[in-house]
Amino acid sequence: MTFIPLLAPTPRDGLGRALLALDARPKLAFALLVGMVLWQLPLPILFFLTLFAGASCRALGGFTRANGTLWRMAFLFVSVWSGLKCGLDIWAGAELLAGLGAGAELGVRLTTLLLLGFTLTLSTSPRRLGLGLAWYLRPVLGSRAWKTALALSLMIHFLPLALAAVGGLRQGLTMRWPDCPWTTRLRLIPLALLRVLSQTTWTQTLAVAARDLDCPEAWRPERAVKPEEWAAVLIPILVLGVLWGVLSQLGLILTE
Repeated sequence: MTFIPLLAPTPRDGLGRALLALDARPKLAFALLVGMVLWQLPLPILFFLTLFAGASCRALGGFTRANGTLWRMAFLFVSVWSGLKCGLDIWAGAELLAGLGAGAELGVRLTTLLLLGFTLTLSTSPRRLGLGLAWYLRPVLGSRAWKTALALSLMIHFLPLALAAVGGLRQGLTMRWPDCPWTTRLRLIPLALLRVLSQTTWTQTLAVAARDLDCPEAWRPERAVKPEEWAAVLIPILVLGVLWGVLSQLGLILTE
């Protein structure tokens, strides 16, 4: 089986260690606030956000050879949607340069979104993400918040497991049956993946029960968020807001 990506961060410097130590609740707030305005951010601000997200991934050891499959899939995802945006705009009557620009802009926004998501996943374990989500949902769902948190944690944990299983199955099929037709691959790999994940589901169920994660008390935060942790998240958001306002005023001045 291949290496499981995004589950074993290797911090390279102080930024990586700081992101790992930061509580999940401020990081979730940052992801939510930035995600809501990501599609409206002007490109200059988006450029700085992309650089920050890329630097954070690098600081957490995300750009490793073991995660190569994940990054190739992300590149394919961005390329497909950017190409569709460009092609549809040109087909609708837009000029070639305008269509290419629209596709490139969508690619930048998708890249930023993926980098921020990878940073959050690298810097926060599935359980800590679940704890943070339960803390936010408790005023709304009450005693049922822990069930949503447990479901999220298991989903985040299973996604890289499924990716690793697919990689291992493809490698094994290539070694044992090099001339396997692609139609047979399309049939065998999903069937084998279902079998592998069904066994993993039983193992994870035993792990949840053994760690007493199937009760509300297991999903209560162990400590309060420190003020400096909130500041580390809110200050960058305020800076982005100020830059947005300044650029908006400059745009108004230039248009006048």
